[in-house]
Amino acid sequence: RRLVTGTSGNLSVRVGDRIVTTPSGVPLDSLDPARLSLIDLDGTHLSGAVPTSEVPLHLALYRHTGAGAIAHTHAAVSTAVSCTCDELPALHYNVLQLGGPPRTARYATFGSAQLGENVVQALRGGRTAALMQNHGSVSIGQDLGQACDRLELLEWLCELHVEAHRLG
Repeated sequence: RRLVTGTSGNLSVRVGDRIVTTPSGVPLDSLDPARLSLIDLDGTHLSGAVPTSEVPLHLALYRHTGAGAIAHTHAAVSTAVSCTCDELPALHYNVLQLGGPPRTARYATFGSAQLGENVVQALRGGRTAALMQNHGSVSIGQDLGQACDRLELLEWLCELHVEAHRLG
């Protein structure tokens, strides 16, 4: 969906008390089941490749939301908007599909527990997608398809925001 360049993004799916994640440093378009990683809800690596460096983010979201899947990327427009907005304005009614205007989680170093906590705060009140300051975007869903659809919608809303400002 043109949201990921190279290895700049990660996905996970919760299956009971286990989480299947994309591996660290592997382009998402070259994945196959043998290259995925399996961790538990404490982040212990159980099998497969080394998991994404964003395991703390994924664990925080699973602990504090009803998510069945998570999608995170560094797509160009949402990353740019994350540098300039505390909350994406509701320029279009489709923002309701994300539980309201997406907030921007305060900056924290990638892979840190603090980043996960900041994103949990940005999602409070039923939001299902957030921007991550100077980093990218993230969404949650019941399944991977819904999480990816929400991430794609967030990128479109960010594109709309940038275009509206460009036009004045």
